[in-house]
Amino acid sequence: MTENEIINTVRSRMSERRFRHTEGCAAMADELARRWGEDVSLVRRAAYLHDIAKEIPYEDQLKMIDEFGVILTRTQRSEKIIHAFSGALIAWKEFSEPEEVCAAIRWHTTARRGMSRLEKIIWLADLTEEGRSFPGCDDIRQLAFRDLSSALVLGFDITLRFLINKGNEIDSNMIEARNYEIASRA
Repeated sequence: MTENEIINTVRSRMSERRFRHTEGCAAMADELARRWGEDVSLVRRAAYLHDIAKEIPYEDQLKMIDEFGVILTRTQRSEKIIHAFSGALIAWKEFSEPEEVCAAIRWHTTARRGMSRLEKIIWLADLTEEGRSFPGCDDIRQLAFRDLSSALVLGFDITLRFLINKGNEIDSNMIEARNYEIASRA
């Protein structure tokens, strides 16, 4: 499937607000891919597909996950996170995307220990696309062009504080990803 076909399909399955976010994510991912020498085509495909399942009813996502025998933790099965896993399945099943694109979609919410550069770019692009304006967003956005690892750690720190302040559960993969990035820099 060409990128334009992906864009048209994604647009048809999303609200206008979600699609604007997706376009912003793709634009930021494109810039980061060029800065860090990542395959722009793969990055853009992952960015356009990262929220493909976001507006699918939760029960339908659960059904899809269960049909494919994907084992998720209770936290990963939450309504805020499950779309990353069901989205990766859709990217693989319907769009025939390669594993590296599916992995970037799968980990764009929680992150994981030892992420690939493509996965890091999608995680950061989703967090810092132009439509985002939370405190610290500009700092992460600027840092992402100077030091990918430091931008991730700052993004994890801000996200973790937000989740803690809201009283939300935290997927252990994000904590492991943060610790891994810190240890990698030492």
